[in-house]
Amino acid sequence: MSVYDSWVHGHSVLLERVGSPSVTNKAGVKRALKNQGVDINETGDIIHLGTHGAVACVRVGWASRFVVFDSGSKDKPKSGSFWCHFAIPTQIVPGLEPTQARQLFVNYETSNTRTLNIKRAHVWDGNRRIFADNQFVAPRLGSNAGISGRTTNRNRIPIKVPTRLYTRTLIPTPIFFGVGISLLITARAAKGHFLEIRGLGLRFEYPDG
Repeated sequence: MSVYDSWVHGHSVLLERVGSPSVTNKAGVKRALKNQGVDINETGDIIHLGTHGAVACVRVGWASRFVVFDSGSKDKPKSGSFWCHFAIPTQIVPGLEPTQARQLFVNYETSNTRTLNIKRAHVWDGNRRIFADNQFVAPRLGSNAGISGRTTNRNRIPIKVPTRLYTRTLIPTPIFFGVGISLLITARAAKGHFLEIRGLGLRFEYPDG
């Protein structure tokens, strides 16, 4: 068996609007896309969480950065959850035993694990969920997680320290279609905190010959 890792950068993120899984008709579309009366430009980079809570996704060179904020006239702490998705390049060798997904990696940082953190991680093969971690535990780094540092210095090489990456081993699972990773990010009275996703990857195995 041969092994390879496939990664995508954090700023390749796609956000899922709240209520999207229930969209099957005109009324559902309106519910998923409505502005909720908030005077903010409704784009794919701003998701409304209700009760004047919103999340902004800003993309920078090293990550996608999520900031939860009060979209009303105040600046109060806000709570809520939202999903984001990442497509992973998947190599499938025809005519052989299926490629298998073996391990999941997430390189991220949060300024406060108690108020803004990843809560769930799912892996999908097409419409088939092949992995679910619904009790996401951050790496042991106190407030932070992931590979630290936002340098743009190409001469500085980050060291992949296992305890600084969220890593989970999957039950060996055959892959038939494209693979995606979904993360549920949760805020609990968040104000003045950020969460950055810098890279995600999967380890695959496939038969030789």
